[in-house]
Amino acid sequence: MKIVIPDDITGAYRDSAEAERLRAVADVQIFDSHVGNPDELTARVRDADIVLSFRPAFTRFPAAVIAACPNLRMICISGTGVEDVDVAEATKRGIVVANVVGSSNRAVAEHALALMLDVARRVSDQDRAIRAGAWSAQQGIELGGKTVGIVGLSAIAQNLAPLCSGIGMRVLSWSRNNDPHRAREVGAQAVELDRLLVEADIVSVHLRLSPAVAGFFDKAKFTKMKRGAIFINTARGELVDEGALAAIIKSNHLRGAGLDVFAQQPLAAGHPFRELPNVVMTPASAWNTVDASARMIRQSIDNVLGFLERRPVNVVNPAALVGATN
Repeated sequence: MKIVIPDDITGAYRDSAEAERLRAVADVQIFDSHVGNPDELTARVRDADIVLSFRPAFTRFPAAVIAACPNLRMICISGTGVEDVDVAEATKRGIVVANVVGSSNRAVAEHALALMLDVARRVSDQDRAIRAGAWSAQQGIELGGKTVGIVGLSAIAQNLAPLCSGIGMRVLSWSRNNDPHRAREVGAQAVELDRLLVEADIVSVHLRLSPAVAGFFDKAKFTKMKRGAIFINTARGELVDEGALAAIIKSNHLRGAGLDVFAQQPLAAGHPFRELPNVVMTPASAWNTVDASARMIRQSIDNVLGFLERRPVNVVNPAALVGATN
């Protein structure tokens, strides 16, 4: 049995004692760099029986890569999103795709709150000024008493809403089903999207990416937002028209933005966000705490061992299980 981890870019698996549970049952090969292209990925995983992919690396598994792996029985993604895997192709070939649910919900929610506070109080901007030799305090705003609008009432958002309430914020929410009872359970008020955009002092995005919502936040939605509002995105970069966001921040309509995700990662050298001091950026690290990483690795390995022991868990394509564990 060969298990390949093709993209352990932070050394999370390499440095975890949990990995010994895998080594007890299989030959484990770990690569510690980003995968450059499909050919490079194919070379790494061609002989694998199981691929365990590090979700924050955003490694893509198109049909051609899956087809090139004759022994492959399982792809386990160390995170919730499986949009980078051709699940239909895997299912057709009887390859199980599993994910990890909930391991970083709290971490991402806290990171979203941290970005709000940073932009509101200009923490990073003042830090850079001091390092450059300046000593000039910059005026911020308080979050207590302000309104936060949560777009997409995901599990992460359901962790964020009580955090915002806890510092005295009013919480509005909008989601595609916009269930008012579900919103009330986490201390939010479900409203129509236009109302949320008009009333919120901070808009935080927590939508799941799909073709239907690519570019969801466009010029029209940014224009509807309250003057001086803050935009936060810890979900997916593709949800945002980045050119429209940069333009409306330059116009001073928005106070600023806190962004953990981008349409292309790493951020291009000439990207307009780099020139905007009121855009606070982190490198897709909202999930990355010691606590969340330990949970993610443990649950990923549980998925793999459960599959090998014929008690599969967290499978996103159950149709592939027919004959897959025989």
